[in-house]
Amino acid sequence: MNPNKLRLGILLDSYQIPAWIYHSIEQIVHSNYAEFSLVIFNENPNVEFENSNILKNKRTIVYQIFNRLDERIFIHEQNAIESKNAEKLFSDVPVIKVKLKKNGVADYIEPSEMEKICEYGLDILVNIGFETLRGDILTTSRYGVWAFRFEGNPHGFWEVVKGQPETRSNLVVLNEEINDSLIIYSSSSSTYPFSPARNRNRSLWKISSFLPRQVALLSLLGEKGFFLETEKYRRDNGLHLQKGTGTPPSNFLSLWLIARLLIRFVREMLSRILYLDAWFLMFSLEASESVSFKNYKKIVPPIDRFWADPFVIQKDNRYYVFIEEYALKPRKGHLSVFEVDQSGKYTRPIRILEKEYHLSYPYVFEWKGRYYMVPESAANRTIDLYECMEFPYKWENKMSLKENVKAVDSTLLFYHGKWWLFTGIAENEGSFPEVELFLFFSDDLFTTDWKPHPLNPIVSDVKKARPAGRIFSSGGKMFRPSQDCSRTYGYGFDLNEILVLSETEYVEERAVSVRPDWDKKIYATHTYGVEGQFQIIDAYTQRIRFL
Repeated sequence: MNPNKLRLGILLDSYQIPAWIYHSIEQIVHSNYAEFSLVIFNENPNVEFENSNILKNKRTIVYQIFNRLDERIFIHEQNAIESKNAEKLFSDVPVIKVKLKKNGVADYIEPSEMEKICEYGLDILVNIGFETLRGDILTTSRYGVWAFRFEGNPHGFWEVVKGQPETRSNLVVLNEEINDSLIIYSSSSSTYPFSPARNRNRSLWKISSFLPRQVALLSLLGEKGFFLETEKYRRDNGLHLQKGTGTPPSNFLSLWLIARLLIRFVREMLSRILYLDAWFLMFSLEASESVSFKNYKKIVPPIDRFWADPFVIQKDNRYYVFIEEYALKPRKGHLSVFEVDQSGKYTRPIRILEKEYHLSYPYVFEWKGRYYMVPESAANRTIDLYECMEFPYKWENKMSLKENVKAVDSTLLFYHGKWWLFTGIAENEGSFPEVELFLFFSDDLFTTDWKPHPLNPIVSDVKKARPAGRIFSSGGKMFRPSQDCSRTYGYGFDLNEILVLSETEYVEERAVSVRPDWDKKIYATHTYGVEGQFQIIDAYTQRIRFL
């Protein structure tokens, strides 16, 4: 055993555990910050995975059949609740078997068995299987018993059928009362509205990073720093925390809920048949402190494409707007640019960059008299830097800043002598497109050596994680635009004031919120750009397909 690593124990009902938990534990087993020193087995478990034999519980057979069909249709990656054998992960770890004593709804471990557990001097106990623990076990380890808690059971199901925009998950330190548990990590994902199985799968793969992430942070910051940093998750009171293995709905209720989902799905299919998605641009040459878009001038693309993700450069008394131009055939984006003069007249977009894969979010900036661009190239699993050879039309690939990473909407900032790279990453492939905001820094722009921020991800909230445009300064303050992707992709955006930015800290606070409430025909807006007096956003509407 390494004395410098945190010593973890794990409470299991069985070595057969869901794949997302296996992935979480595996990361810790192969880490340099913690190790498992003890496995505690429940000798009388009540283990039943959500995708277990559908004939075991006839009261919920409709739900079980629906869940199987839902998984087959909507899950295209590994199923997060697929059972995996974790025995090899603990091949050299001592095992203690305990019998739980039931007292009302609570489970207690006998004092004689508690004495054996105490001998291992554990820092953290991770509860994966035991149902409702109470008593001395909660204070046996130095930092308590950690467990996953959700706000609905089965996880991700009720959020879909009730039409809730977010699915929230938490990592907590257990207390005697479940709703008094200490939240040490909390994250929300957008609810996938047509499939509880897909919604659950995305969420669980995202959750699988919580445990190793927070154990590593505790190792780095120590007790005082860790609980001070996690205080931000406890400011949201009133969370109703539940264990992630609840009772599925009854057969009658399932039939009613499935009917609702089918109606919703049919409406969506009819909408896709009748309407086309249409992103367009809106701009103003009268920048002001107030945020009002009613008088912005619209730039509407031809019906066979849409325009989004505007970035602005001012040069020679003209504005150059770089955009994603998405062609409905062949359903792939390329990058274009158009010009706007001081009177508001604009030119037709000209294509400047196209690849065999999708491109978007053309983040353009000036550095030492040269222009550079970092487009989104997640489909190529790179973050690429392009240099402008002839402004604004000719661009050449200079280098890849990062490779083998599925990153979206990468945004660079030069601040206090360093380059800061903000980017949206789905750490686990199965959770994509549920991204979190990761931050990297470097002394040099032209490098592949970007150091990860110790608090990564610095934002794990679907309402404000994904970048929404260039970071800019106004009135002596610095603002980071971010997307709200809760109700739909790119539903709205916020302007967040960056209060602290250093190699060890990051703090931001929402200053302005923009949602599509100024026009009934606009349903989303997800990018904001400002340059001098010029302000521009993109906006989403629908067009009748056959007109």
